[in-house]
Amino acid sequence: MGTGQSAGDGATETPPTVYQVPINTEDDEPVRTNFERTVVEGVHRERLDDLCEIPLEYETLRVWGNREDEAAERGDYLLFADRDGRHGGDYTLLARVEHATVFDEETAAAVTDAIGWGEVTDLTYPHVMFLAPVYETTLSREDFWETLGFRGWPNDTFSGINFERSASTFFAEYESIEVFIETIQGPMIYPTEAADEYETLAEALTDVRSRLEDGAENTTWLKTRLGEVLISEWSTALAGFKPSGTVSAETANQFDHLRTVYESLEPELEETAAELGVRSHYSFSPAKTLFLCWVRILQEEIDDTGGVLSQPRLNSILRDTYTVDDGKETPVLPSTDGSHPAVSHIRSTAPTVYKFTAPCDYWLTSLEYSSVSFGEEHRNRWETLSEGDVVVLHSRTEPSDEGLSQQPNGILGVGILGRTFEKDEPWWRDEHERGESYPLIATFDRLFLTGSLDDIDTSRPITEKSLSEIDRESAALTTDILPLARANSICNDVADTEFPVQSLYATFRTDENGIDYERPVALIDAMTDALKEVPTVNVYKSYQGSIQSNPLAGLYFPDDQGERILEQITTALRSGKHILLTGPPGTGKTEIARRVCTSLAESHPYLYSDFEMTTATADWSTFDTVGGYMPNESETSGDDLAFTPGIVLNRLKNNRTDAQSNELLIIDELNRADIDKAFGQLFTVLSGQSVQLPYTKNGREVEVTTSNDGSGHPQAHQYLVPNSWRIFATMNTYDKTSLYEMSYAFMRRFAFIRVPAPTLPDDRADEERLEEIVYDYADAWGLELNRPEAMAIGRVWRETNNAVGERSIGPAIIEDIVRYVTQHSEDRLEYHLTQAVISYVFPQLEGVPKRRQIVQEIAAVGEIDDELLDRAAREMLQVNVLEDE
Repeated sequence: MGTGQSAGDGATETPPTVYQVPINTEDDEPVRTNFERTVVEGVHRERLDDLCEIPLEYETLRVWGNREDEAAERGDYLLFADRDGRHGGDYTLLARVEHATVFDEETAAAVTDAIGWGEVTDLTYPHVMFLAPVYETTLSREDFWETLGFRGWPNDTFSGINFERSASTFFAEYESIEVFIETIQGPMIYPTEAADEYETLAEALTDVRSRLEDGAENTTWLKTRLGEVLISEWSTALAGFKPSGTVSAETANQFDHLRTVYESLEPELEETAAELGVRSHYSFSPAKTLFLCWVRILQEEIDDTGGVLSQPRLNSILRDTYTVDDGKETPVLPSTDGSHPAVSHIRSTAPTVYKFTAPCDYWLTSLEYSSVSFGEEHRNRWETLSEGDVVVLHSRTEPSDEGLSQQPNGILGVGILGRTFEKDEPWWRDEHERGESYPLIATFDRLFLTGSLDDIDTSRPITEKSLSEIDRESAALTTDILPLARANSICNDVADTEFPVQSLYATFRTDENGIDYERPVALIDAMTDALKEVPTVNVYKSYQGSIQSNPLAGLYFPDDQGERILEQITTALRSGKHILLTGPPGTGKTEIARRVCTSLAESHPYLYSDFEMTTATADWSTFDTVGGYMPNESETSGDDLAFTPGIVLNRLKNNRTDAQSNELLIIDELNRADIDKAFGQLFTVLSGQSVQLPYTKNGREVEVTTSNDGSGHPQAHQYLVPNSWRIFATMNTYDKTSLYEMSYAFMRRFAFIRVPAPTLPDDRADEERLEEIVYDYADAWGLELNRPEAMAIGRVWRETNNAVGERSIGPAIIEDIVRYVTQHSEDRLEYHLTQAVISYVFPQLEGVPKRRQIVQEIAAVGEIDDELLDRAAREMLQVNVLEDE
């Protein structure tokens, strides 16, 4: 133990001395660093236990030191301040000196190193003060300086305040120094009010052991009930057990027995815990804490060599989250035994498990975009990530901005990674305000967080929020956080090593350098009750991006037609409209929709989870789009009917995980369906209003709600429509008069975007221009044509499109014809071209008025076999070509 000159332990009758401790605001200033570490965050008592007497019972200590050679008195106060130059800054904390001592040189050096002060300076600090309590202070620097006649900060960082200065009016405003101290006390930040909890299992064991030894005779009843044989059997079963792991049938029987014993004894344990004054240990009630510690004590008494009972192990046993190995070699499947989904994922896929550390305000943006980011300097780390890897999210105390408040240090969630990509726009606050760049992104496929998530506004970017709003949302996000001290305790219990806090990114590894699953599984188990699944798409954000020309790469559009189509789609998306692409068959409407949706899902993964394509039919009803009752697939439900979502509702919720989704929906050939019959109640949803459906799920009416009406995670009977969700529909203008007409009520919800066929020259003498158009498209398709083939195909295209007004075919059909013709010998061009027309053009003419006129114009092309065309037209289109009807 260290020796030194100590202040008296009794309170003095003289007024306390109040010392000013102004600290420069520069982050890299040594005194500032030490202040943050030992006064704001605190020092664990284990660091000092072997060096000096510690007068406080708390596991975490608040300590300050300097090079003074005379100890402060117990009951004196330190008034800390953030100093900004000679005349600026604010008072921040008020701390009472509970004990102060001046160590000898050797002990001072050891204490300085143990506390961590020596990491930022070569100086030693012999004068050490233990502080309790510590308050925020309400003292105004400007008013206080005016009262005392101060003109600036003192030159040193530890000076007693002279309240009786000649220019002072202090005692005219305050009755005494004690009244002044009481007046300027703000909220107490140390010790916290959570003194009814044990901070570590070691603390709990020591306290419970002492209370059992000091208690009455009836405190031995558990030992009598269980006996040494049962404790030994449990210890044997616990050997090598990993929480939520796989156990043998024999071990499972022991765990079942342990769980049954606890459940039967719980009322007596609650009564005994209350009598003894046993406290809780994080999520463990006093009864569970007593049982855990009592069994551990009994294990020590019989000196058993089996596995010890730890909090993660007992938690897993009581929650029945382990898997029983039946001895059969079967594939590892996701757990259905009640484990957290992230634990089930780890067990079934054996992914790499990482830890990411960041300030709390960083995680607010991660929640907004459902992603984590990396700078170029960490590209190698980013490139090692794989879909399905798991990340434990650690929030540190210090914010990214000195204007923000500190937040609790601990674990606030876990995520399963999705795909990685690179972005070129700023998302995080540091990117907007400090010019930092984090272009490398890893998305979350699933995300689970603690905290009051409903109090966080993810519809607005962090740059639109004030510092006070960010502080408020950071506090909401860290509600129910798993404190770092407890995380260390859990990790030590299962793996004899602490949580990896040393760097921004770390991999959970074993001593043999393999992937460590024990620590992350134990941490997730400890947080299970507090974790809530978060949508990995932001349902409140609207689409405000722009679609680049990349989605249409490889498709040929004359002039700038492709760019104009994308511009119209972008405008429609931004204005909240659904998209209806119209035009002749073969103009690329479906391909445009598919490519744009692919691009949106890839470039905006925080908005869109994927897309789905379907084709409308005349048989469609609300059963297909909305859903309806179907026989339940459960073996235990017999012939019961259950609500099954349809094509549209399935885009809003993941059937497997029940998590929120936002899949764009492509409906090809929309007007082949009777829209009013098929969409029904969805008309209301498409107009931006919520609706209740005439079905029930889990006894509650099925609801389709908009993001304006929804809050929190949708329940099983609710389907939330994100602000950015859209339908992309296509319609062939050939179909318009022959199939179902769309009502004007439906059409108002859509932006109609025309995808026209190219304009072909009417003048048969303008063969050169026609040839040029065919060659332009053939070049885009990577196909080679000779001149006779190009001219013949061009003439067929021209006659098809010009025969009847508003009846055209697009280049996709011509591409099919070109590919067909170029696969055959040139000497039979007439036959192969005619066969290509029959195969690819005729299907587009079925049911089209004036189709006979179109076929006759095609038959007039010199390279067409008119007799072959006539026979096919009679069979397929019920028209003849060579005779008048």
